[in-house]
Amino acid sequence: MESEILKSDILLKEIADEALVEKVKAGSNEAYTELVKRYMKKAYSIAYQFVGNSEDAKDLSQDVFVKIYQSISSFKEGHKFFSWFYRILMNHCINFKRKKSISAFNTEEFRGYTNPSCIVKSEINEKINHGELKEAVYKAISKLPLKQKKVVLLCEIEGFTQQEVSEILKISEGTVRSRLFYARKRLKKYLKDYLI
Repeated sequence: MESEILKSDILLKEIADEALVEKVKAGSNEAYTELVKRYMKKAYSIAYQFVGNSEDAKDLSQDVFVKIYQSISSFKEGHKFFSWFYRILMNHCINFKRKKSISAFNTEEFRGYTNPSCIVKSEINEKINHGELKEAVYKAISKLPLKQKKVVLLCEIEGFTQQEVSEILKISEGTVRSRLFYARKRLKKYLKDYLI
């Protein structure tokens, strides 16, 4: 019996997300558990970046999996699971922020979730304290308008392509590029003292 469970776990790890969704639709709790395992850390990370609070991020990431389970029947075959999942997660985080009237990241708690070199691509003077730069980057990101912040988080921090971000946010690739362009422009302005 134990070896059958182990085989089942190994097989589930090799199955594509979309196939797991079909298994969840058919009533497989194991497939749902595998989806949770695959995406819980990522859900927590994104929720944390939006709310800047560990407890709220845990609650949001757990809540979104309940929403996913409840609305799994609305997942359309032929679509990418991650796009559907992240759109639900982001909408959930945005709604939470609206309800809580949270307007910015807590830069102290946001530390460690990004690599400033992803955003500041130019060479940086060696004399600049790395911690000081990180804090400046966090503050700069927190000042971005929400639409630009979402694109920066997904493209620059989470590493999604512009096409993937387009699918996640249900906006055109041109809109992704535009928001990224203006976000980078603002970030350069906010971080001008750190750029060469």
